[in-house]
Formats: sequence, structure tokens, C-alpha cells
Amino acid sequence: MKKNVLVSDILIILAISTVLAFWFNGLSNPKGISLIREERVLETASDDEFEQLIDTSTIVKAQQQTPVDTLPIKRDTAKLPTPVQKQLAEKVAPIEEQGPVKAKAINYSQVKKLMADPTVMILDARNEHEFAEGHLPNSRNIFALEFERYIPELIGMNKDIRIIVYCGGGQCELSHELSNNLIGLGFKKVYIYLGGWDDWKKNGKGK
Repeated sequence: MKKNVLVSDILIILAISTVLAFWFNGLSNPKGISLIREERVLETASDDEFEQLIDTSTIVKAQQQTPVDTLPIKRDTAKLPTPVQKQLAEKVAPIEEQGPVKAKAINYSQVKKLMADPTVMILDARNEHEFAEGHLPNSRNIFALEFERYIPELIGMNKDIRIIVYCGGGQCELSHELSNNLIGLGFKKVYIYLGGWDDWKKNGKGK
């Protein structure tokens, strides 16, 4: 009899604890963990976008190699006639305020196109064991759950480089987490290969 009472008390305590946990997570805590998987919706990168993107590191290198005597002479625009000043002002486009940087989704063919650019960095967000079993060519392993280890190295890099991030594909969340962390460090051109490693193997390129 006492055993039955004990079991009953335990079940009641568990039930009350469960109700309180749901209440705290959903009502009391606005930052509670979502119990329903939220579908991630990413903007898809267009093919034209890759043609328009410029490798800023190449520009900087070219500027550093430009002889001093070939640089244009600066002119004092304050001494120019008013009409000329007006024309110059009209040619200077105003800097538009941009929204927050977000990662964009890319597909297999776009990954191939980006891979032709040696300045593009490819990051595998999976753990080292999965990476060792197979990965995209020239990719580097940065396990998303250990991102803090790589911050000292990443923080000093050119933030305008293009970065492809991938994981296993399908329901894998690691690529999203790594992308968000990279954007948080200031990287502006982050692309998520949604198909990931599974899609790459499917297309006959798995090595």
C-alpha cells in the first residue's frame, strides 16, 4: 500500500514539475526555448550577385602597388566654379543605410562557381570526425559548437571575403549557427550551402 502511495506521489510531483516547466518556458520567460521547430527562411543568392561582387583584397593590393607618381593630383574643389562643385556633388551617391547582414542560401551550381575564386573561404561546420570522413575540396573545419576557439584567428581577417558555410545538409543547424557567429564578428558575405555534404555527394563530387 505504501509503495503505491509513493509511486502516486512521484507521478504527481512529475506532473506538477512538467506543468511549471511549460509555464516558465512559454509564459514567464520570453526567451524560452521553442518547443516547435521553427523553419529557417533564407534569402536565396542570385547568380548575378556573384558577378557583381568584388574581391576587395585585390583592390587593396593594387593600390599598394601603385607608384606614387601615378596617383592623381588632388584638387581643391573649394576653388572650382560653383557649377563644377554641383556636378561633383551629384556624382557622389549618398550612402544608403543598410539593414542587418544576413546569410544567403546557395545551391550546388553556385558553390561550384564560387569555388573558382581562390579567395573564397569554405568552412565545414561539422565536428572533426565527420569532416575527416569527407568534405568539400579546400574546405576548412570550424566546428560550430566550438566557435570560440577560432575567434582570435578570424577576428583579424578581411571581413569582405566571401565565405561558404555548410554542414551535413537537410535538418543540420550547424551551418546556420556558424554563419550567425561569423556575421557577429563582422563578416559581410556569408553564404550557406543548404544541401551541404549530402548534396555534394549526391552530385558525384564527394571525396
